[in-house]
Amino acid sequence: MNFGIINIIESTSVLAIFYLFYSLSLKKETFFRLNRWYLICSLLFAVTIPFLNLNLGLLESFISNSNLYNKVTGIKQGYNELNSVIIYAYSGKLTWSAIQEYLTAIYLLGALISTVFFVFGLGKIFLLIIRNTSLKIGRYRIIETSETIVPFSLFKWIIINPEKYSSNDMEQIIAHEKMHAFQLHSLDLIFIEVLVILFWFNPFIYWYRKSIREVHEFLADQAVVENGYDHIDYQKLLLDQATGGRFVGLTSRFSYSLSKNRLKMLTMIKSKNISKTKFFIAIPFVIAFIFFFVNSSERVKSSIARNFNSNIIEVNDTIIENQKEDKVEGEVFLTVDEMPKFNGKTPDEFRIFIQKNLKYPIDAQKNNIEGRIFVSFVVDKMGYVKNVKVERGVCPSLDKEAIRVVKLSPKWEPGIKDGKQVNVKYTFPILFKLK
Repeated sequence: MNFGIINIIESTSVLAIFYLFYSLSLKKETFFRLNRWYLICSLLFAVTIPFLNLNLGLLESFISNSNLYNKVTGIKQGYNELNSVIIYAYSGKLTWSAIQEYLTAIYLLGALISTVFFVFGLGKIFLLIIRNTSLKIGRYRIIETSETIVPFSLFKWIIINPEKYSSNDMEQIIAHEKMHAFQLHSLDLIFIEVLVILFWFNPFIYWYRKSIREVHEFLADQAVVENGYDHIDYQKLLLDQATGGRFVGLTSRFSYSLSKNRLKMLTMIKSKNISKTKFFIAIPFVIAFIFFFVNSSERVKSSIARNFNSNIIEVNDTIIENQKEDKVEGEVFLTVDEMPKFNGKTPDEFRIFIQKNLKYPIDAQKNNIEGRIFVSFVVDKMGYVKNVKVERGVCPSLDKEAIRVVKLSPKWEPGIKDGKQVNVKYTFPILFKLK
């Protein structure tokens, strides 16, 4: 699994498309169970598929020559291709590596703050459960508290202030919260709260959370009425409820959504079965996203390498002569089933390694020499970097520095083809740039 800026942008885009589809087409339908599963499944898909490198296997061979497939991968290549390693001649330049470090620090700080709020809220709930008396009713436990709270539930625990409600209202509220517990809504809420911690910066996560809670309330309301409770009495109870505060997002609350929305759903005419066909409209989106994301990153990288190697411009006066080559045994591939990994990640991580260790030669700076160097190397069957070459150079000092740093590379995870470790060649640019 990869985790980078591009992956985050991709995930956010997928979330946006799925949520907009839900908001425009499904939100007003009364198929609450289907809406629940749509929200959970689309959310899980959106936050995982952009971070995976999957292999389409035999299926890929049937579509790899299609015009649509080529257009899609072409779009993907447009923004996911590996960028140059840029080395500036002065230390004050804000490099991409430095920006990534700042963004990482901001992300970790946001995740830490979200985690603190989550743990604090969860702690308050368990303190309520521990400090107050409980009454067991079947598989559920009713926690009676004197605090002014809105009734809510978490798994088998139902927390309520009995002094605020009549016996008839209590019965209906407990029946409502039992439906949350019976339908395992707490699992959904824990799932979404974990994602809020991991993707706190993504606004669509919060909209998903709101919609999932809303659907939970619709499901519980619908179940209460269908189980024989008086429809009019239940509507009056909803009208009497105040919104109140909540402890943490993983609790189901009797008055979570606005009463008017819940009343509207209770009085709505049930959607026709033909409306269920709307859910199938999402399937083409899923298929398109799979072909767009899976294994495309490695395919693009190998394509770049293949295209470059077929169009190498030889600059003989700048190529370092008599470079020492480590012998590579066996065939060398440009694309394989599983591309080599650097530190368990994609070659992008290797470019960061290069950028951190490369130095701009003093003599090149004095002579105002800058330019782009293309370096190639082979990750052999054992994961060692060999055959480091400058395919197109600028000047001897810059070329030597590029080779020196690439040869500092630690061991990689070798590429896999047909279940065997093989040699894989990479070619990438290094840009030396003056201020």
